[in-house]
Amino acid sequence: MNLIYLVALFLASHIYLEKGRLPAKMQEVKLRYILFGSLGAITLAMVLGVLLNIASFLVMTVTICSASLIAYKYRSKFDEMERGKSV
Repeated sequence: MNLIYLVALFLASHIYLEKGRLPAKMQEVKLRYILFGSLGAITLAMVLGVLLNIASFLVMTVTICSASLIAYKYRSKFDEMERGKSV
């Protein structure tokens, strides 16, 4: 059941990001801050998950959402490089 949830979450987060619904302020954040924020969110999810006894579920959810955001930012940077913009 967890696998079905994770695949659905992964697809939903990618669709959400590809439709351009990421807030404008989040679009302007540099990739390195997204990476550090994702590491912090996963660490926080580990701590909260252990305290609330839902560690695996919470950590998997935050990891999938963070990975989708990181992949989206990498793709957008790569598209800018292909168009000849300086990144």
